[in-house]
Amino acid sequence: MHSEQLATHVLLFFVICATAVVCLKKDRYFCELSSSCMCITVNDNNNIDLGGVNLTLTIADNQTLNYQPCVSEIVIVNGTSNSSIQVANYTHTNVKISDVVTFIYTNDDNQHAFDVILVCDPLAASGNESLTNFKNVTANQCTVELKTSKVCGLNLSDAYVDNPESESWTYFFSFMLVVAFVYFVGGSVVNACLFNEIGINMIPHHVFWLSLYDKIKDKLCGTSTMATAYESI
Repeated sequence: MHSEQLATHVLLFFVICATAVVCLKKDRYFCELSSSCMCITVNDNNNIDLGGVNLTLTIADNQTLNYQPCVSEIVIVNGTSNSSIQVANYTHTNVKISDVVTFIYTNDDNQHAFDVILVCDPLAASGNESLTNFKNVTANQCTVELKTSKVCGLNLSDAYVDNPESESWTYFFSFMLVVAFVYFVGGSVVNACLFNEIGINMIPHHVFWLSLYDKIKDKLCGTSTMATAYESI
């Protein structure tokens, strides 16, 4: 009887925990940069490919910003003097995923950065992208928004960054919480429905947990002799 009950608990653990882990992962979005202009997902279903984007934005009189994600140079062209200024001559590209997707271009010393914030626009399909809201955040950092349909439909509200360590701990604690919930709640339901247990007897292996509690309390609080000695002081 006891072995059948334990087997039932174990089976419930694995089924519900596996389901919980799948549910935790399925709606989360993450892509990894494969180049300065492409971020790919594991299943290649929601890639962000900025290849072929070649856009300009008028930022002042006779001044335009030229942005090509696959070219390691972003410049501002002065139409009057026919000269250009490098906004970023970058060697590194990173991607930041929060409520939006941001491509971050930096150079070797990380002194200059150019951030391109990708904003969903269903009408801005390939060939119809546009740049807006150019800003000098600091002397060494500029930002611009890129309206594109390439980020539409992505569940960014539950997105995560490339941090394997934090992800591992998140899944570990989520797994432990699910196991504890299934064990105590599911086990109590099984004991009540299948074995007609009531009260404290509904808790699976309640004798073991009570004895464990007493042992921990004795270790932390000491014995009755220690308590008597403390009161005498």
